[in-house]
Amino acid sequence: MTFSKKTAAAMTALGAVTAAIALAAPTAGAAVTRIDVSPGLSFGSSNSFGTGCSYTVTATARPGIAVVFLDEVDGLRTTDTLKPVGPVADANGKASTTWTPAKKGEHKLWAAEYISGETYFLTTVTVGTGVNAGPACVVLP
Repeated sequence: MTFSKKTAAAMTALGAVTAAIALAAPTAGAAVTRIDVSPGLSFGSSNSFGTGCSYTVTATARPGIAVVFLDEVDGLRTTDTLKPVGPVADANGKASTTWTPAKKGEHKLWAAEYISGETYFLTTVTVGTGVNAGPACVVLP
């Protein structure tokens, strides 16, 4: 098949415009793709997390978006154990909050873009009884 120079140029331009539109389109799917919970200096039982001790929770999301965090234990969800609740993701796509669990048991930490209808991303951790020792935390069963 043979194309004229004008046809080839038009097809090249159309391909470039199509590629630009595809690259500029917003990405589909959840804004939050990962949650990491740092145990810091916690030690003791097999649990890495203890009540009354503070931990950094980091969500990976699109840069510049506000991320809302929730803590669920025993079927109840709260934001009271998270400060701040809705940090904005930095240029690297990291939004962090400080989590201070108040109850023992299995906690579900949820994070999502702070917009209506967004799907939450979830991670689960087990919390034991914590003895806050300043920068460290002794975790008991």
